Amino acid sequence: MTTNLEDMYNNMILEDEDEEGVIITNEELPVKEQSFVLVGRFLTEKNINFNAIQNVMASLWRPKEGMEIHDLGDHRFSFMFFHKLDLQKVVEGGPWTFEQSLLLYHVLGENENPYTVPLNNMDIWMQVYDVPKGLISEKLLQNIGDFVGTFVKSDPTNINGVWKMFMRIRITLNVEKPIKRRMKIKREGGEWNWVNFKYERLSLFCFVCGVLGHSE
Repeated sequence: MTTNLEDMYNNMILEDEDEEGVIITNEELPVKEQSFVLVGRFLTEKNINFNAIQNVMASLWRPKEGMEIHDLGDHRFSFMFFHKLDLQKVVEGGPWTFEQSLLLYHVLGENENPYTVPLNNMDIWMQVYDVPKGLISEKLLQNIGDFVGTFVKSDPTNINGVWKMFMRIRITLNVEKPIKRRMKIKREGGEWNWVNFKYERLSLFCFVCGVLGHSE
């Protein structure tokens, strides 16, 4: 009987509920203390010790204005900073790991839900080897970055007239896809050349499938 009543209640259409709701103006909202928040998860199936995370990450990052770490459940954590430069240092200094498990994070926007934002990407510096000197250009480095993942920026010392063993670019990788080792390039009308990649501070990955998060 109770179930039938609940079903009837759920199927009811109330006209009052379909009318316009309450609109809250910005002036009515409380003034919030400015903060800068990362939402993250660790790329592992293991249970993570929350107290250990607090100690290790605080020791690694050393934010000058302090930070708060909260367990959001479902293997998600929030990292709240109180100065933009502390947040910026963490974002630009990654990737970060805890017990060899990669931290995937997202800078939380004002209207984003920390429980639902996707956490599948990481930023990392990549080294590009064996580019023929006559083909080196900023545009080529952007194309390489977008071939591997999403180009973020180039090391400002890449193209300055001095010969280098490799170029450095920062890219965003989707950890659910295999990492790439090389690609082919050529000058129009010329021959194909292989350029090879190395990744800086790469965490565990599988040599069989090329996916991060486990190793073979």
